[in-house]
Amino acid sequence: MRNLTKKQKKHLHSLAEKAYEIDLGRCIDKLFEKYQKWKKGEITVWDINEKIHEYHNDIARNLYKSYTIDDPIFPVAFGIKSGAIDIKEVDENCLPEIERILEYFETEIK
Repeated sequence: MRNLTKKQKKHLHSLAEKAYEIDLGRCIDKLFEKYQKWKKGEITVWDINEKIHEYHNDIARNLYKSYTIDDPIFPVAFGIKSGAIDIKEVDENCLPEIERILEYFETEIK
């Protein structure tokens, strides 16, 4: 982990938790939309079962891995990149680390 103060770590962990909750909520909303289609008879019970399985084994698991690593810099950058949180929420003393990761996302991960 980088040389962050306890205050910085606490701030970044708090932002990561907020972003995780927002992203998880977005994914559950999409699953709920599928549930509503099932209730209307637009898809079968097998379709909704597949979507639940996909959500649990892929989507929720990948979000968990993205947001719960020990180093809080990456999860916050991931949350900013996903639109769950705004970079303006990051304390100024944490910005250089976050901006470096965001720059990496832009140049190396496409």
